Amino acid sequence: MTGREETDRFTIAMHPIHDVEYEHVADRLIYQHHDRDPDDPVSRTAKALSSVLYELDERQSRELFIELPAEWLVRLDLLPTPPYQVVIGLPRGLEITPELAESLRSIRERNYRIAVPDPAPQAMGSDLQAVADIIEIDASQALDLERLDTLKAKGYRLLAEHIQDHEQLEQCLAAGCDYINGRYLSEPHYHASRPRGRHGNRAAQLRLINELYREDADLHRLHDLLLQMPHLHVAILRRANSSYFGQSHQQSDLRRAMQVIGLNELRRLVMTISLASEMPSSRITVRLALIRAYMCQNLAEPFRNIDPEDAFTTGLFSMMAALLDEDQATLLAQLPLDDAILRALEHHEGHLGAILAICEEHEQQLAGNTPDHTAERLQECYLEALERTATLMGRF
Repeated sequence: MTGREETDRFTIAMHPIHDVEYEHVADRLIYQHHDRDPDDPVSRTAKALSSVLYELDERQSRELFIELPAEWLVRLDLLPTPPYQVVIGLPRGLEITPELAESLRSIRERNYRIAVPDPAPQAMGSDLQAVADIIEIDASQALDLERLDTLKAKGYRLLAEHIQDHEQLEQCLAAGCDYINGRYLSEPHYHASRPRGRHGNRAAQLRLINELYREDADLHRLHDLLLQMPHLHVAILRRANSSYFGQSHQQSDLRRAMQVIGLNELRRLVMTISLASEMPSSRITVRLALIRAYMCQNLAEPFRNIDPEDAFTTGLFSMMAALLDEDQATLLAQLPLDDAILRALEHHEGHLGAILAICEEHEQQLAGNTPDHTAERLQECYLEALERTATLMGRF
């Protein structure tokens, strides 16, 4: 492992939050980075959100408490979704500038809840009084019951932090706290990141971001650019098949997945992951994967019982593990691919598996004549795949 990979590692912790019935209703995201630039709050936050939103398993119906730095709070397009499951925390000592005050009002108008640390809003100015929903109380300190009663009367909900024993727990419940956070009830769950590599097609990444924020964003151009970003490709499929979008059928086609999540969510996902790291792939390997994908698609075209898009996906994902520097079995277990595609990738079964095998044999210069695909036909498909890949990657 290189020094750079070591410094790219980070750990996130999901601290369980319980209600007064001791039900696990939310998680607080805590993250620690081991990078060379510890003062970059945007990168740190992006890495943590990227992991919890786009890489970890579904959080089911639990809420997510996440403290966001000022640099992130003024970027409304980057706020995690859905709003009804997210509570945005403000760092202690945060300076409320006019720009930030306006942004906080907009955040709350979008149905996000905002949590602010003790002391009470009266001591933090009218700007925070207007936007706060939840007040975080330090249970390790003596509780001011009269002040807590006043906060409850004004409609604030109370989150008790740092509970260390049963006596403190009982005091917080008696004081009317709505949420309980702390190791006393449950230990946090830790997740260590694997090292992230570097993206070899920086120009395509920049053009993707530029295209995303055009007023007349072209989904076809976005699709072509995203094909060159394997890490984003996988993240979009995972997001489209998450419970948030309620799909009755698994989406394994990138174009359809983009339509499911929509442009705004696509922007949020791409920007969060792009800020988190330079995505792991190389331009040469992307080119080889696209050639194989287009060749599979070309071979499938004459057959009515084979979907050319499924053939394209099969060819592309046959090299996705190499593109992402990931174990194939682990990667396929996490992907929402159709059974026919999975069987083709894992065992070369079915029509898709046969097409993939032909492509792989041709690449190794081992293919011979077959009843349906002569050597001439193979070469035609291959040359067309070369041309389409060159056209796609050459434009960007």
